[in-house]
Amino acid sequence: MNQTNPPFPQTVDLTNCDREPIHIPGLIQSHGILFVLQEPQLEILQVSNNIFQILGIHPQEILGKKLKKILKPRLIEEIQKKLAEELGTINPLKLSINTPKGKLFFDGIFHRSNGLLIMELEPVTSKEFSDFWSLYHLVQTPIAKIQKTFTLNELCQVIVKEVRKLTGFDRVMIYQFDAEESGMVIAEDKLEELVPYLGLHYPASDIPLQARELYKLNLLRLIPDINYQPVELIPVNNPVTNQPIDLSFSVLRSVSPIHIEYLKTMDMGVGATMTISLIRNQQLWGLIACHHQSPKYIPYEIRTACELLGKVMALKLTYKEDNETLDYRIKLNSIQSKFVEAISQEDSFLDGLLKEKTNLLDLVGAQGAAIFTDENLTLIGQTPELADIQELINWFTKTIKQDIFYTDSLPKLYPVAEKFKQVGSGVLVLPIDNIQKHYVLWFRPEVIQTVNWAGNPNKPVEVEQNGNQRLTPRKSFDLWQETVRFKSLPWQQCEIDIALELRSAIVGIVLRKADELAKVNQQLTLALSAVKMGIWDFDLLTNQMIWSSDHEKIFGLEPGSFDGTFETFESCIYPEDRAAILLAVEQARLERQDYQHQFRVVWPDGSIHWIEAKGKFFYDSDGNPVRMLGTVVEISDRKAREAQLRLLESVVISTNDSIVITEIDLISPRIIYVNPAFTRMTGYTLEEVLGKTPRILQGEKTDKTVLARLHTALQNWQPLQVDLINYRKDGSPFWVELSIVPVADEKGCYTNWVAVQRDITERKQAEANLQQLNQELEIRVQQRTHALLSSQTALQQSEAEFRSLSENSPIGIFRMDAQGRCTYTNPRCQAICGYTFDQALGEGWLEFVHPEDREGLIEQWSQTLSSQREFSAEVRYLHQDRTLRFAQMRISPLSKTISQLIGHVGTVEDITERRAIETMKSEFISIVSHELRTPMTSIRGSLGLLAAGVFKNQPESAQKMLDIAVHDTERLVRLVNDILDLERLDSQKVNLVKQWCDLVTLMEQSVETVQSLAEESQILLLVEPTSVQVFVDHDRIIQTLVNLVSNAIKFSPPETTVTLSIQDQADQILFEVKDQGRGIPADQLETIFGRFQQVDASDSRQKGGTGLGLAISKSIVQQHGGKLWVESIVGEGSSFYFTLPKLLD
Repeated sequence: MNQTNPPFPQTVDLTNCDREPIHIPGLIQSHGILFVLQEPQLEILQVSNNIFQILGIHPQEILGKKLKKILKPRLIEEIQKKLAEELGTINPLKLSINTPKGKLFFDGIFHRSNGLLIMELEPVTSKEFSDFWSLYHLVQTPIAKIQKTFTLNELCQVIVKEVRKLTGFDRVMIYQFDAEESGMVIAEDKLEELVPYLGLHYPASDIPLQARELYKLNLLRLIPDINYQPVELIPVNNPVTNQPIDLSFSVLRSVSPIHIEYLKTMDMGVGATMTISLIRNQQLWGLIACHHQSPKYIPYEIRTACELLGKVMALKLTYKEDNETLDYRIKLNSIQSKFVEAISQEDSFLDGLLKEKTNLLDLVGAQGAAIFTDENLTLIGQTPELADIQELINWFTKTIKQDIFYTDSLPKLYPVAEKFKQVGSGVLVLPIDNIQKHYVLWFRPEVIQTVNWAGNPNKPVEVEQNGNQRLTPRKSFDLWQETVRFKSLPWQQCEIDIALELRSAIVGIVLRKADELAKVNQQLTLALSAVKMGIWDFDLLTNQMIWSSDHEKIFGLEPGSFDGTFETFESCIYPEDRAAILLAVEQARLERQDYQHQFRVVWPDGSIHWIEAKGKFFYDSDGNPVRMLGTVVEISDRKAREAQLRLLESVVISTNDSIVITEIDLISPRIIYVNPAFTRMTGYTLEEVLGKTPRILQGEKTDKTVLARLHTALQNWQPLQVDLINYRKDGSPFWVELSIVPVADEKGCYTNWVAVQRDITERKQAEANLQQLNQELEIRVQQRTHALLSSQTALQQSEAEFRSLSENSPIGIFRMDAQGRCTYTNPRCQAICGYTFDQALGEGWLEFVHPEDREGLIEQWSQTLSSQREFSAEVRYLHQDRTLRFAQMRISPLSKTISQLIGHVGTVEDITERRAIETMKSEFISIVSHELRTPMTSIRGSLGLLAAGVFKNQPESAQKMLDIAVHDTERLVRLVNDILDLERLDSQKVNLVKQWCDLVTLMEQSVETVQSLAEESQILLLVEPTSVQVFVDHDRIIQTLVNLVSNAIKFSPPETTVTLSIQDQADQILFEVKDQGRGIPADQLETIFGRFQQVDASDSRQKGGTGLGLAISKSIVQQHGGKLWVESIVGEGSSFYFTLPKLLD
């Protein structure tokens, strides 16, 4: 269709859509869940009503509860941490929730609204994009392509292709808004079979005002399914605000029903949409619009990538549009420069504008211009008639209040303009001075255009039941062509800017010229008022006075406020001065002299000012005074200076410090004044020193170095203060503190030196005396310090030696105060007693005494404290690990004087081992005496019977007695030999003779030694030889093997086997002697290696052993660096093991 009427009929209210509150719908789209939370507890205030369908939780179950009811503690902790930082860094939060349907995964998206936290959960459909690098790879290629574009068209086409490639939408378009907020599709990428929309226009009403604002706030909007069923929030209003929650930044915000209706009625077959805002200079430049014919959900990461591409495009837009207009702006700036130069050279800005007529049109790309100044119109180029322009200016001044006015469709605003549309459809009005009505107008002609609309841009109107008209979405989007009239080409922003800059230049030039004129006037005014003098005229006949404005200011009055009466004048005078003024006037009149008087006036603010008035009398023909004419000036500053001078003079005369003023001459500054104190101090009068230099005060003791410093300071015009010796007139020296400063006049030029000197002779003498005392004191202090240092060094050395001796002493040392509280323990004491330094302090050491000994020890210690005697006792200490140690404690008192006890010092010696040795010796002696006594008794009995002749006639019995004596003698010899052998081994008196031996040889020799015993006992010896070289004492290892094998034979029943074997291990050789005997009880596996220890006490008699064989064997093995042990099961046999290292030092 084709129509030429305006696209928007003025009879219909187009704000119907604009009033819809789309940011607070109280509803969301159904593909996600929305929670409204209260911080910091994350209490759930509202939730969408689809939570049961998705999570299987009823809304009432969680309302008022905390979010941790449905999220894991780890996620709650992460959310709270992010909330304290930048909220945007949390999106999207990957989370999972256990539901009756199983574990579901969501993207959590957070934002704040009116002080509340909004959490939206969108189901995760894919984990393909889950980190930064995924997003980076999504946008890397598109951004690279964007950077290679040169024109706006290329940029837009790249964007739609890359967004469609990322999202998979059927159609992606870029929609650009014009100045009237209508829009046009300027780029498109789509499926081939879809109808193209490239180049089509859409009216501004398709996107209402509040929707545009939301597009600026929330840059991406997704509707995955336009046929969704809206989901309400429970409750509808927020409990905190009692208002619907603002969902402006919500991803799930429900869509306006009007917009859904709009999408459903479009000829596009839209099932899902996504829009991305393009913001330029904080304004909505356009949209990237994505359409799909069926429902389509876009994951958060891809949406973020698309939003990023939109931001990159917006940055590129600014750059490209600025570049495309750069040449044009340069041209306009060049034209404007010519205007500025021309206007600055002419008397009026009008002459400057008319001097460059053609450039005035080119400045904004106009075909005509009009300049209106002082009710005069000057026309340039193609313009309306003079009368039409005059009427236009009148309309403008009454209607438009803008700083600058421009339109490309003047007839729409000013219908009268239709008659000159051929030259003035567009106008730009630049007010230069609204008060003086100075304007510059530019005109552009009508440009007829044909616009292709996507359907009739006029929204259809439905009449509701109440009779109200309601706009509804357009029902068709078939091509609708419109012929646009009464419009010119639009004014570009750079043209508007250059016009404003021209005005600024004109105003600046005019103001500068006005300022120059004002300066000239100001100079004239200053010349007249430079003396700050007021003029008065007093009519003596009428008693009326006339004051100039300066007179009023001098009296503190506002100009024009003086009423001209003598009474008012008199009221301004300081009360004490009023009578003197009348007297001075009367005296001048009588003496027919000029009047001159000084008095004070009181200003309205209460301040007092000194005035000097002068006047002259004028007389009539009879010689009577009829008039006085005079002047007044304020002399408050002069009066203040005079008072200061009087005060200064009094100070200079009265001070006790000598003051000398000289000329400024650097070489020979002549004295021009000295005060009386100078005479009293030096004996010289003013007359005696006038014209002389201060060098008359110097003598042989005057410090030449100080004089050099003084001369340097004078050369650099610097003030200086020094101490110096001067000489009096009588030749006596005296010390002075001399301060010299240069004095400058009002121009800053130095004119004189002023020197102030104070007699400090007494102070210097006191300083000398004090210095002498200080020196003496310093010597004494040094001597005392040296003595103290020597004592301190000796003390420190003594303390260090004591501490070293104490810390390294093999005996425990401790110290106690006079009350018996512990104050120190050395490391050895702590090791013996089982406590730490801190644990022993005070009475803590008693806690480590064995409980059975503690009470008795405390009683003995108390008696020692009261008697101040030495103390000695054996004490048992129980360590924290239950180890028991025996110690010998000795304590001695420490006295400062005979009667003054300062504490106690004591020692602790560990006697645990000594007691054990003594116990072992006692046990050993008992055992040895027993073992020796038994065979000796037998021998003595046998020999006694023989000696008594009992068996004199019984040779066989006598022989048997002799055999018993021999057998017990041999046993006694073996016992003594074993004891001696063991003693030598334990006391390290046996030197092992080590050599490399083959174990096979050692084993064979050992078996040969006991073979006869084995045969006698019917024991089979089984050897499992292994050829290994070891470095050992040959005889001692054979002795060990023989002991172990012989024991095995003795304690094995007949017809059994004793096995001797070797294992070659990594760093040692393992020997095993295994028998099938009676075995050894578990509680005797360790004790049998002791001296005289046997499983059965009768074994010594029955088996013929001494009870020392295993102890000797263990000592031999240990001296070779090995160990010996036994493993046994009673009734099954025993296995004796011992090891030998492969290499020995």
